[in-house]
Amino acid sequence: MPQYGFLIDLSRCTGCNACVVACKQWHQIEPGPIKWMRVYQWEKGNFPDIDLRVLPIMCFHCQRPLCAEACPNKAIFKEEKYGAVLVDPDRCTGQRKCWDACPYGTPQFESDAPGEKMSKCNMCMDRLEQGLHPICVLSCSLRALEFGPLDDLIRKYHDNGNSMDLWHKGHAPCQSACPAGADAQGYINLIADGEPTKALALFRETSAFAGVLGRVCSHPCEIDCLRGRFDDAVPVCSLKRYVADLELERGRKRASPLPVTRKEKVGVIGSGPAGLSCAYDLIRQGYRVTVFEAKPLAGGLMRYGIPEYRLPGEILDNEIGLIREMGVEIRTKSRIEDLDDLFQQGYGALFVATGAWQSTKLNVPGEDAEGIIYAIDLLGDVNSGKAVKTGDRVAVIGGGSVAVDAARSSLRLGAKEVHIVCMESLDLKSKDRMLAQDKEIEDAIEEGVIIHPSLGVTKFLTCENRVIGVETIECISVREEDGTFNPRFRETGLRPPIEVDMVIIAIGQAVDPSMLPRGLERTHSGTLAAHPVTLQTRDPRVFGGGDVVTGPLDIVSAVAAGKEAALSIDRLFRGEDLERERRQPPLSQRKRLEKKSHRPPSRSPELRRTLGEVDLGFKEESALEQAGRCVRCGSLVPSVVIKREDPKRQIIPWDPVRTLELWQKRHPENGEALPEIFPDISAVLEPPDPGIMGRNKLVLKAKNVEELMFYTTDDE
Repeated sequence: MPQYGFLIDLSRCTGCNACVVACKQWHQIEPGPIKWMRVYQWEKGNFPDIDLRVLPIMCFHCQRPLCAEACPNKAIFKEEKYGAVLVDPDRCTGQRKCWDACPYGTPQFESDAPGEKMSKCNMCMDRLEQGLHPICVLSCSLRALEFGPLDDLIRKYHDNGNSMDLWHKGHAPCQSACPAGADAQGYINLIADGEPTKALALFRETSAFAGVLGRVCSHPCEIDCLRGRFDDAVPVCSLKRYVADLELERGRKRASPLPVTRKEKVGVIGSGPAGLSCAYDLIRQGYRVTVFEAKPLAGGLMRYGIPEYRLPGEILDNEIGLIREMGVEIRTKSRIEDLDDLFQQGYGALFVATGAWQSTKLNVPGEDAEGIIYAIDLLGDVNSGKAVKTGDRVAVIGGGSVAVDAARSSLRLGAKEVHIVCMESLDLKSKDRMLAQDKEIEDAIEEGVIIHPSLGVTKFLTCENRVIGVETIECISVREEDGTFNPRFRETGLRPPIEVDMVIIAIGQAVDPSMLPRGLERTHSGTLAAHPVTLQTRDPRVFGGGDVVTGPLDIVSAVAAGKEAALSIDRLFRGEDLERERRQPPLSQRKRLEKKSHRPPSRSPELRRTLGEVDLGFKEESALEQAGRCVRCGSLVPSVVIKREDPKRQIIPWDPVRTLELWQKRHPENGEALPEIFPDISAVLEPPDPGIMGRNKLVLKAKNVEELMFYTTDDE
């Protein structure tokens, strides 16, 4: 069936409502609440930092319309020439099952009275038959709307890689964007339906690490969230944490050991997210799996590289415990140096996931001075329970998550002043932005970390071989347009030294060759050589994945690598083609603007000077509200392409100096005082607290006609 659809270009729409008026006039809809075409306007933030958002919306004529399935009288149907979803008014009895099923608020009713018949956008079928565009498209002088064959609109306008193509083939964008392939829409809808236990069980079909990923995932799913194209994204990451924490609060039942149904044994070297994810998938397929870990505790960089205030140890212990209970044997303090030793013990396949533990050096003068350490060593010592002492004035070199973790940890360890020095920009929309996540950066600034962006280190200043300062130079560019790392510096850009008594270097990690078993082939960059899709090495029985192959990425990418390795190992034992119908998992690195989602509450900055967890997570009411914002695009497949914009437009620039000038002009030249409008000058110069609020959220499904009129700004 051909499918036509709409483009909504939010970079052009100003919310003028011309499309609403034209639609009503063309279809002779009486003044009132029925709006086949609606324009929502809402504001985020407090005055003067107002973010105005606009959304014109019609029926999206979904490829799998749930409204039609929900209608008991078959009054809603999908016609075959254009793919329009139409309603037969003679069959409609006003039971409103369509309203319950549609997350976009498309079904329209004249009043709240029971039995009121439904009406909706009909794609202007009369105009299409005459070779004309829908009236809403024609009426928009700013060309914010376009109509045509959906495939043509996707090819012309989509901007998010393969996720939109996969979406229109039946995969939700959030699931397509997830390297591990988690069914985010599925478990979010279960949360919204009041089924958190089922939601957690659905997530665990993908991974054991709901609590871990619910805290430290880089959440690429939220970047591709359809809701995030016109509103704040659904907080997928935080909702995952909600169901994991809820299980812990209620008391998790011990898992039963899974039956061993296969004769083959698999050895996993490394107990980080890649290794444990591989073991988790294989144990569920009936294999006997043993994980070998060189360190005293399992978890890899989840254990030794992420501070407690972000990922508490008991959360990690709980989920590693689940994997153990299922039957995976984890042997700690067990370094593997020769793979032949394991083959001789009867292991039929091995997965090498030893991570990237070697700190990258700056290679600048003075780096070997006392008082200079590396972030991965600091974080490992803190998480191991060792006594760690910092200086009073600490500089952290680097702009990624590890650097921010080291800086925030230093404050908690007693440092009086902490600086981050990085080549990257604090403009989080720039190609040269800091690589740490937005929230990490904002939290660090709230806690008192001083960030010096766009500076490169030229040398460390020392006295008697102890660091006393950092000399820097202005960095004018970090990356090329294609993302290639190629920093450039201003020739005359030397800056005054930053005085410190301790430096923590956090510019990246590499594979430590001493942690790799002997005989494995490495690439020119020092990583383990493995096939990009199957993860098979030169020895067909050996697979490699995670940071040891890709270099440092993030936890969800490592989880995905472990899952791919498990699939390859299973196919190897079954004698199947390892490459059949497979693709390389998407990278979770931010290639586009990060879309913000609603954040759960966190501890106030003055209460964060301990290693206790900062973010507190959603309570039930907030979780249900946020889960209910999912527009279920993977199930319905709406026939729309939404061209997003960065909505951060300051409607009223706040200028205190200009405000004061206007205040002074209230007094005429003769000096006579005018009646006071404000009680004090501070009421003019300082934004009100808590601020002037308006329609501070988008409500697609109004509770009644009055609320619909309010949120669509149209009282006619």
